[in-house]
Amino acid sequence: MFFQGTAGGPERLHALLPTAELFDCSEPSRWADLLRETRPEILVTSWSTPALPIDTSGVALVCHVGGTVRNLIPRPLIERGLLVTNWGDSVSEGLAEAALFHALSALRRGQYFGDLMHREKGWSEFPSGTKTLFEKRVGIHGFGAAARNLVRLLAPFRVEISAYSAGVPAGLFQEAGVRQCQSLADLFASSEVLFELEGLTPATRGVVNREILERLPPDAVFVNVARGALIDEAAAAELATAGRIRLALDVFACEPLSIDSPLRSLAAATLTPHLGSPTDDRLAHCGDLALANLQRFRAGQPLDSVVSLEIYDRST
Repeated sequence: MFFQGTAGGPERLHALLPTAELFDCSEPSRWADLLRETRPEILVTSWSTPALPIDTSGVALVCHVGGTVRNLIPRPLIERGLLVTNWGDSVSEGLAEAALFHALSALRRGQYFGDLMHREKGWSEFPSGTKTLFEKRVGIHGFGAAARNLVRLLAPFRVEISAYSAGVPAGLFQEAGVRQCQSLADLFASSEVLFELEGLTPATRGVVNREILERLPPDAVFVNVARGALIDEAAAAELATAGRIRLALDVFACEPLSIDSPLRSLAAATLTPHLGSPTDDRLAHCGDLALANLQRFRAGQPLDSVVSLEIYDRST
């Protein structure tokens, strides 16, 4: 069995599977050679694991402790029957929570007033520009597990929720009590708070362009906890600088965010360094899920969070 950067480390793997031979694949240059030499049945992988060669053979299960596997597993391997698991929906609650945090911070101007007190040692006698989330018109771009969890978190705020995501069955929107928009332009035009939760695919890259952003109502909040490459960052920064929209961003097209990025000069923008989910206190759960899948595989039982071709194609 191979491991690299797994939650809990090789000690937990060896305790679970004492007869397994473990190979540390931390050296990328040896990756392909190790696969050919050892022909492992199981791979336990993480964020920094090198991509599998297209000619990989003998591997029956890739147990990934992270999320997306698009940069790790070539699609033909799944087509040929390779079993792949990841953390599935286990982090979707945390991501929804992060989205809600960003919206509330932008509405209350938390970043601005925090900097005013911490860095400038100032105090605003009459805080201006603060807004509430209660009874706002909310839009969600994307409707995966995180978006559906966000709908539940928003319930106490008595908001009117609309959503759009190409290819998602209408029944999912109806089941969640959400208005399904017929276009992205319609979604943005009708949202005072817009949550970006769409997956990044060739079809969605750059889909939130300047024209779409300009459809947001004046002083609307735009929250992105999905992927930076979904949006035109330059246009978003210009609109925020002009006071046209409020920004709350956890993800960026280039990470880490460059020192000279215009986004860094926006005092009122809420920026965090891609820490939406999982939080430190939930990381161990990702490892627990992976270890449970290893046990199920050895016992011939069905696995949790299997990455099907449909999931693979829609994932970031």
